[in-house]
Amino acid sequence: MRKSAFILFAIFVFALAACGGTTAGGGGGGGSSSTGTTGNSATIGMAATSFSGSTNVTIKAGQSVTFNDPSSSGGTHDLVTGTHGMFTAAQGAPSEFSPSGGVVFNPGDTKAITFPTAGTFKITCTIHPSMQVTITVTP
Repeated sequence: MRKSAFILFAIFVFALAACGGTTAGGGGGGGSSSTGTTGNSATIGMAATSFSGSTNVTIKAGQSVTFNDPSSSGGTHDLVTGTHGMFTAAQGAPSEFSPSGGVVFNPGDTKAITFPTAGTFKITCTIHPSMQVTITVTP
């Protein structure tokens, strides 16, 4: 009975870890999940036509968000500030999210983008308008 309970507990812990979670900067986490607040950065994963995991991230000014489009996703993405696939200028947003093309991701791409200014930034994909994520940057 104890052995069965231990095995079930181990499976539960493994399944919970596989679902993703917070990855502190320098930590060994990874994968395609997105996270909430972290020590130095956060990771947001992408699936073929959606963000995977949480769509709300909180970081501090000067920290980065790593966007991960795994090679298995099959999705190409073009991320800009705005909502529903439409670019909207956001004062203080990283320049990478400009209207002149945004940040293009092909399957297998991972890019870290630093958010230098406090604010709330909505990020969307011009190819998949239903893709929405909110990044809150605190001072």
